[in-house]
Amino acid sequence: MYVYLSVLFMMHYWLLLILFIGWNNYIHEMCHALNLMQFQQSTMKRKQPVSFLAIYFLLLIGIAKCDWNDGNVGVDRPGGDFPGMPVPLNTSDENHVHACAELCQKTTGCVAWAFVQPFCSSSNSTQPPECYLKSSKTSQKLDPCRISGVITAGLKPPKFYPLPLGTIKPGGWIKQQLQIQANGLSGHLPLFWPDVENSSWIGGTADVGLHERAPYWLNGFVPLAYQLNDPDLISMAERYIMYIISHQSEDGWLGKDDSKDGNSYWSKYHVMFVLRMYYEATGNETVFPVMYKFLHCAYKRMFSTPFGTTWSGARWQDLVLTLHWLLDNHPNGEEQFLWDMAELVQQQGFNWKGFYSDPNFPKEPVAAATLFTHGVNNGQAIKSGGVWYRQSGNQSDWDSSYQRMEVLDKYHGQASGIFSCDEHLAGLMPSRGTELCTVVEAMYSYEVLFGIHGDPLFAERAEQIGYNALPATITSDMWAHQYLQQDNEINAMHLDDHIWTHDGPDSIIYGLAPNYGCCTANFNQGWPKLLQNAVMISPDNSTITFAILAPLTVTLGETTLTVETDYPFGDTVTITGSCSKEMKNVNIRVPSWAEGATLSWGSVPPTPVPAGKLFQTSCNSVAVEMTLTIPFKTRVTRRFNNSASIYRGPLLYGLQLEEDFKVLKTYEFQSKDYQITTSSPWNYAIHLTNDSNPDEDLKFQNVGLQSGVPPFSIKGAPSKITATGRLVDWGLLHNAADAPPTSPVSSNNKDTPITLIPFGATDLRIAELPTYN
Repeated sequence: MYVYLSVLFMMHYWLLLILFIGWNNYIHEMCHALNLMQFQQSTMKRKQPVSFLAIYFLLLIGIAKCDWNDGNVGVDRPGGDFPGMPVPLNTSDENHVHACAELCQKTTGCVAWAFVQPFCSSSNSTQPPECYLKSSKTSQKLDPCRISGVITAGLKPPKFYPLPLGTIKPGGWIKQQLQIQANGLSGHLPLFWPDVENSSWIGGTADVGLHERAPYWLNGFVPLAYQLNDPDLISMAERYIMYIISHQSEDGWLGKDDSKDGNSYWSKYHVMFVLRMYYEATGNETVFPVMYKFLHCAYKRMFSTPFGTTWSGARWQDLVLTLHWLLDNHPNGEEQFLWDMAELVQQQGFNWKGFYSDPNFPKEPVAAATLFTHGVNNGQAIKSGGVWYRQSGNQSDWDSSYQRMEVLDKYHGQASGIFSCDEHLAGLMPSRGTELCTVVEAMYSYEVLFGIHGDPLFAERAEQIGYNALPATITSDMWAHQYLQQDNEINAMHLDDHIWTHDGPDSIIYGLAPNYGCCTANFNQGWPKLLQNAVMISPDNSTITFAILAPLTVTLGETTLTVETDYPFGDTVTITGSCSKEMKNVNIRVPSWAEGATLSWGSVPPTPVPAGKLFQTSCNSVAVEMTLTIPFKTRVTRRFNNSASIYRGPLLYGLQLEEDFKVLKTYEFQSKDYQITTSSPWNYAIHLTNDSNPDEDLKFQNVGLQSGVPPFSIKGAPSKITATGRLVDWGLLHNAADAPPTSPVSSNNKDTPITLIPFGATDLRIAELPTYN
């Protein structure tokens, strides 16, 4: 009796649905329902039975599968029609939408199509189903009587995909860094900082305006919690995530809807990241209806409220990343919608490719600031060409990834691997400064680009920034950070007369939220995202790639591999474990500076491996034991005014200065604002006889990692370089170190022993030094 009533109820329900929304809309809706059921049946951790009766009923009425041919319901692409349009469709066709799409596929020169639904409105109540074939992909337009689509082979696969959150666990020194971060600001912001504790995202009254700070924090805190597998941190993250999910508005919007302009979309980009990562870590499929409901709401809103010149428009590539992730992993029968929304997002977003190829690209510090010259926007835009290449297939998009890196390095590059931006692009002078948000966003951009391009160049740059610029702008206990860091930094204090142009007087102090609170929330993604993207997998799941060298364990099905290393403080990287039958190869990145590196595996003796490449070995169904030995050599790079920057391995070294801390303000827990000054002389030139053989003048000493002491600290610095220096005529400019005098310099002062330590271990330093010989 129960089964009979259930069947009867379902038949009446679906019949009414067909009559109400029309057959093709019905096909579309049922397509999504079937995909959702199939998706629920195959989730990675929760496998709940789906009603067999429901699936049987859907199959019974003729829905075989859902694909691109279902089109984007309610959207037209006016114009671009072939002559003689429309084409009347055969009324005997079971699915007119598919018939229209397939007709376009079979017609030479057809790149898009639009289907007119019969009986959709009083104006076409007797109109037969019609199909428009198009020779160009015209702009999208909302139209409730149309279904449209484009002819595409889908996204171009990246060279490598990042692994789901939770498959990579930290070890060694990087686990210590993550634990320090959790014990510092990251784990305490929701306990006392209003913009997270009392965020509007959980019903509070803080985090107003762009509503970006809680999403920023979650974007780093969620991976941190699951990488450490800490129940308390996970519970804290889930409190925010569940509130966001349960308070989604009826129309699909997420969070406060108090800004009706183009900026309103931006903060949701990170919420999408958070929901993606939460699903990867837990398998909780409740995120998908939430994500799709929001995306449909935002998509419709974009037609009446486009991005314009806003943060949303500048940072469009971050939303496209989520749309592409859904296309790759959970299209849910909405391939054409996801494709179309990504296209609309890109069209409304900033033309970064044009900005970087413009002959008028800023080559000097920016005075007339725009959102195009904003540092964080550029940090995020580094990846937009590569991201869009997957959809456009345009070689110029592919090439632009390299061009952006080259242009930023040429005109604004800093020794730590990042580019200068004291809010806006600031030139090559090492005292101008770089915003912390730019550091973590540039890191993530280069991590993404490595996955898309597979070029070790991008992974190496992410690593360089992560192992130098990131720790150099945060105290070793991670309770305080700067807004701006400087490669040549001789004080960190309130300065009314300052060398930077666009930020306030507190920009270089260390504290809770100096100058502006965005970096307080956003710095949290730096270390967790670096770890999350350290290992990637090929599209055919046959090759695992170690892109960022760090101690970790990766578990993927029956493949478990552990990396044991002190790198970047040590020169060996050992990988042990076992591979599944499906995992055929292991790639390991050999740094570009590692001339003479060798790899030994199994019984094979050490074999030379090329620098700057991914070196591949087989691992199919065998135990893995390999060791990469990397010669750490001291290197000199000439920079601003021919000054010298000293590197050894992946680390930049800076002149060590005495650091005197003074507490300016005390908050809850261990949070404080500090000024840091030095009594040390800083205006040294360093003695260098021969750049190509710096060991003549620079003596390296390895102290080693100290148990329980942060490696990125003066006390815990695992290595140092001793050298000879002379004080030179080098003064101040607006209370900062002036530009280094052009090398070589002359000085009659006496030779003095000086010490350089890893840049990331310092709070004050000189990293671009004039030279004498």
